[in-house]
Amino acid sequence: MTENGDKYAMWMKLIGPLGSIALNLWKDQAPDRPLHHVLMMINYDAIFFSQGLLDQLYFRQMLRTRKKASNTVLAPMMVLSFILLYSLSSPANYTETGFLFFYPLYSDWSIQCLYTSGTWMWVFTFTWIMHAFANKMFHEPTYKLVTGSSLYAYVSHYFFIIMIAVLLIRPYKITFVPALVLEIILTNATILLSYVILNFFYELIVPAKKKEKDEGTEEERQNLLNKEITVEAKNRS
Repeated sequence: MTENGDKYAMWMKLIGPLGSIALNLWKDQAPDRPLHHVLMMINYDAIFFSQGLLDQLYFRQMLRTRKKASNTVLAPMMVLSFILLYSLSSPANYTETGFLFFYPLYSDWSIQCLYTSGTWMWVFTFTWIMHAFANKMFHEPTYKLVTGSSLYAYVSHYFFIIMIAVLLIRPYKITFVPALVLEIILTNATILLSYVILNFFYELIVPAKKKEKDEGTEEERQNLLNKEITVEAKNRS
């Protein structure tokens, strides 16, 4: 891809946020329509997956553009812009709200757009942070558990949140702060435990393939990728 193509690759990051804004046109918080709300949330999830797939296709180009921007005055400006946009995309009103477990929470279209755009800001931020600091083989068993269970956690966490709320929090009338702590701890513990059990039986049926020696470790491959991108960025500048 050409240098101009690298710039266009970064603009592709807007496809997901714009898709969510368009989808907000069909999302409301009307009562007694749980199936509609669940299906709409599946559509929002599909947009997240689609943006992630697109990011992987043009990840090198995006990294090259980001490395160039980090060496210019754009770097501090982007941090300040993030703080400003975050303040604008975090609605704190107590009206035009719907059911807590239906995303997005708000019913007004303009507030929905601010809310979903704020979600994408955090998605992009954590994507870059995790690539920079957590995409290394820090401890092989832990690395495999965390990375292997990430997608499973994404598709199953809502089920475990509801189960804990229905079976534990509501019957015992636990207040908000203790309930929040219990939800975070028990949901993550249940996800990890169920993943280990399911993965154990899966590997009994489908044994893991042995890696070739010349493939290197995950950390070595990531370091090699970062070096290649840095060299390409220097050659283009």
